[in-house]
Amino acid sequence: MDHKFKDMTVIRQGASNGDGTVIGIELVNGTQIHAVSVAREGFSYTGPTWAYLFENEGLTLIDAGELGSFSKLDDGLECAGFRAKDIQRVIITHGHEDHDGAVAELVSETGAEVWAHDIYAHLQVYDPRTIMRTAASPLQQEMRRVADANESFPSESPERDNYIATRKALKIDHPIQHNEVIGNLTLLFTPGHSPDELCMSLDGVVFTGDHVLPEISPHPTMKANFSTDIRNNLPGQYQDASDWYGLGTYLKSLKVVSDLGEGVQVLPAHRYFNRDHFNFINTGRAKDIIQHHGDRLSHIVDKLSHGEMGLEDLTRGIFEHRKLESNNLLAGLSEIVAHVEVLEDLGDLEVIDGVQIVATGQRNHLEFINGLVG
Repeated sequence: MDHKFKDMTVIRQGASNGDGTVIGIELVNGTQIHAVSVAREGFSYTGPTWAYLFENEGLTLIDAGELGSFSKLDDGLECAGFRAKDIQRVIITHGHEDHDGAVAELVSETGAEVWAHDIYAHLQVYDPRTIMRTAASPLQQEMRRVADANESFPSESPERDNYIATRKALKIDHPIQHNEVIGNLTLLFTPGHSPDELCMSLDGVVFTGDHVLPEISPHPTMKANFSTDIRNNLPGQYQDASDWYGLGTYLKSLKVVSDLGEGVQVLPAHRYFNRDHFNFINTGRAKDIIQHHGDRLSHIVDKLSHGEMGLEDLTRGIFEHRKLESNNLLAGLSEIVAHVEVLEDLGDLEVIDGVQIVATGQRNHLEFINGLVG
């Protein structure tokens, strides 16, 4: 048990990766939180989605799992001693299918209100992949070319189509504004992994969704460029996609969590229990992730100090210890693009004709990272 909790009880022990686990947490001030691990269909690298239930001006649930998983959530809630129909609101941490996919069925069964960040309400009608396919730079166009040449783009599936249709029809009862407060819960806007990502601070703990995770570093978005039709359908404050996407945005949002202080415990959406043990972390983990990306930025600059490289060669050089096949190559390419974009903005790299990446001899990223972790 983490020493910052007054008590923690495993109500139901699930699988070694946490599937089906239900726990009860009592905070030092007496606040009760119940956590339900909602298993995903098939294998998932990130494991199940952890949903959290607590009383705060009404019974509140954070996230609900993927499309088709409501029965698993419902079973976990019943195991914890609750009825789904008593939930007053569900708050979506961000618009990825393993977090908001089951919300529509939850609402249908319970009538709960749906809360999500205001930008979620404006972007929910679009497939996130469609937004990211509008290349924001020649380098992203090169990424698509390399991925196409290696047949690395995932094929669409009926399940994905069903999720997008369900998400599009979801009614957002309460569009959350920046840093809104409800009762003892403070809603923090932390974009970067997703443009609508929320973290939530409650009585000395913070629910981080995918923003801060144990064991793994959440995948950052690349810069984005809204197509004309999407941009014209957004309020003015959301039309500049650079404010909500990209590794630079993600790193600055990690500092929002880090600034809460290292005594604040993290309740993440994934990997809270894995390999038969709990992964207790606090907000110091946000600094660890910032530093991880700082090390990756330095690694890229070091690689390029020996001469210019193309995107594919750079990606394979950075991830030389991994098998970059199929979707793994696409994930690797997009991660390197996200880091190159930061280094280019800081003046440490230049991208020539969207193809060749050249070091400038500067290492401004060191000051940038130190400013975030210092």
